[in-house]
Amino acid sequence: MLSRAQLRERLRRIKLLVTDVDGVLTDGRLHYGAQGETDKAFHVRDGKGIRLLIEAGVEVAVITARRSEAVERRMAELGVEHCVTGCSEKGAAIESMFSQLGVSPEETAYVGDDVQDLPALEKVGLAVTVADGHSEVKAKVDWITHAHGGHGVIREIADTLLANRGESSVEPFHVVIPSRFGSTRLEGKPLRLLAGLPMIEHVWRRAQEAGAAEVIVATDDERIRSTVQEFGGVARMTSSDHPSGTDRLAEVARAEGWADDVVVVNLQGDEPCVPGELVAAVARALFEQSSAGVATIATPVRDATELFDPNVVKVVCDDEGLASYFSRAPIPWVRDEFDPLAIARGEAELPEGTVFLRHIGMYAYRVGALRRIARAPVAATEQAERLEQLRALALGISIHVTVVKDAPLAGVDTEEDLARLEQVLAP
Repeated sequence: MLSRAQLRERLRRIKLLVTDVDGVLTDGRLHYGAQGETDKAFHVRDGKGIRLLIEAGVEVAVITARRSEAVERRMAELGVEHCVTGCSEKGAAIESMFSQLGVSPEETAYVGDDVQDLPALEKVGLAVTVADGHSEVKAKVDWITHAHGGHGVIREIADTLLANRGESSVEPFHVVIPSRFGSTRLEGKPLRLLAGLPMIEHVWRRAQEAGAAEVIVATDDERIRSTVQEFGGVARMTSSDHPSGTDRLAEVARAEGWADDVVVVNLQGDEPCVPGELVAAVARALFEQSSAGVATIATPVRDATELFDPNVVKVVCDDEGLASYFSRAPIPWVRDEFDPLAIARGEAELPEGTVFLRHIGMYAYRVGALRRIARAPVAATEQAERLEQLRALALGISIHVTVVKDAPLAGVDTEEDLARLEQVLAP
């Protein structure tokens, strides 16, 4: 796997993106009719991703082992001129594209998901697979997307590539980074050095990588404001009385005069390792989910220890990806599967067939919803669980949840956290 810096360097070279179909553009399910394979379920976000790449001057091509009129029809609709179906030798096919399109292997990315794609993946400058790709493929590629096959992989790649070029593939959004000097466990945390830079500068850089129209650090301390201005950022002084980062966001939105439909992302000032593509993804989700006032992210729970840990917040979503409830308790509770005695002894296991989601506390807000939340009193459920997002649900504000493969690295609360991330961020 490439480091973030290495990935950015490879992305700068890409002039041609070639993708497999089954397991990448679709979830791999096959649809047959009287005349053979007649239909495929393409995700609309991938269609938009392909169009964005073509508009940006990146050639897009398809290589698939199956002969499919459905694939050829959809690629023609999207303006993909190079569509090779019924291909048994993908390595040879992609070599032919190099000469045919006048691009080098270093200028080419290939997206595949299974071992049949390995010959092609081994010939390109950027080898990519999906979150649910074959384990052998994952071991050999440069980049594994957050999205699963059939769930917006090409859009994620397009967003990342365009943000890396300083372009944005989503509608303009703002990022506000709440940053306080005072901390009960680590005084002056935003200004502590990580890999030679103040931590707040690392966070600011992640927001810049997301392609935000504007990044503002909201602080209550002159030392932080001065540091941000020194490295070229924008900082706004806000009240020292705010009980939460959400209130600090609302003050900035009010001072900037942002309209109710403006989207703003709250990126915490002690999270220097949140990838820019996740920041863009949570903003994009809000643009695409017109019924939601807030968007956030979650990742699958990996083991029972996480599920029963009250410090790990869980979320249950409906079929549209909207949050039904957040809790410190294990939800959903699987009746007849959880043994209270086994839980108490730390011997419980995750039951098969049930998806449990861990909430990751990064949010995008429509400013109108942000204002409502900041004005409202604490909700009863919020008070009980000590979870601020429950205030939005109590107000009837929908929260969309984007599920990603992996959680970003944990932020900084202690000296030990600083030492851990120093190793990660060191050049």
